[in-house]
Amino acid sequence: MDSSSLTCKKLTVIAVLAVLIQVFGLALFVLGFFPVKPALSGFSGVESFYPPGADSAEFQNTTNLSDSQLKYLYQSALLPLKVMVFNLVKLQELSLVPPLFDRLILMVIDGLPAEFVLGKDGEPPPKPFQETMPYTQSLLSKGRAIGYHAKAAPPTVTMPRLKAMVSGAVGGFLDVAFNFNTQALLDDNIIVQFLKVGWKLVMHGDDTWLKLFPGMFSRHDGVSSFFVKDTVQVDQNVSRHLVDELSRADWSLLILHYLGLDHVGHLGGRSSVLMAPKLREMDEVIKMIDLNSLPTNNNDQGRTLLVCASISSARVV
Repeated sequence: MDSSSLTCKKLTVIAVLAVLIQVFGLALFVLGFFPVKPALSGFSGVESFYPPGADSAEFQNTTNLSDSQLKYLYQSALLPLKVMVFNLVKLQELSLVPPLFDRLILMVIDGLPAEFVLGKDGEPPPKPFQETMPYTQSLLSKGRAIGYHAKAAPPTVTMPRLKAMVSGAVGGFLDVAFNFNTQALLDDNIIVQFLKVGWKLVMHGDDTWLKLFPGMFSRHDGVSSFFVKDTVQVDQNVSRHLVDELSRADWSLLILHYLGLDHVGHLGGRSSVLMAPKLREMDEVIKMIDLNSLPTNNNDQGRTLLVCASISSARVV
């Protein structure tokens, strides 16, 4: 009886230890494979700038010089580095370097493979893809556009790719779960920096932008990225704003996020019969933006820079 009881106790202890070891191993796997990266609070500004190798303690105090004194020092090239740490608005007003472009358009074509536009391994894109995007190919061949192939680390779902695009943050596999419940981005990012310098932002397309940057867009029309069977209306909801937005002068950054091509890829792959028409549609959008952005006598909106990017296994700019 005692021997049987002792054996049961041993088995119970062994079973408990086995469960604890399994839980510990599972915890190590989860923390290693899905690391939680803490967000850095706050956003950088001119007060964050210090000369290379300088002691930050020497540059904690901001200047008390008047605007006229700052302007004199700035124009006389006598402005020391410590005086450069002052109000950002003053820095903008005193800057004598005009911007190359007055406005920025970020056009995101979700799911566009890089080889469709730039080719692969030094080879040009296959002829069928060149024929579906003739205007884009002409911009590249004439040197009016620059192609850049940036390899993106997995996961390549929308939310971590957008975070990487605007903040430089490296996504993790835990972001795949967060992609279904996107929260506001708390890290320093270029969208917040645009707002800090007075830019007005407009967004049409994937509503992930609205979840990452709530309240930051003066106008927006978001569409859901989870209705994969929709390959038509999801893009028409973006393009219907193009003519109106290109004629306006009240924005500095226009974001257009097209989802149709990605949905075509999910439904039928790269060989889908819907792929070629969708590529032609995107090419026409690029053509419309480019032609409406050219400096002419009738265009008083200034010079516009178009950045065309893709969220796929890589990004095309």
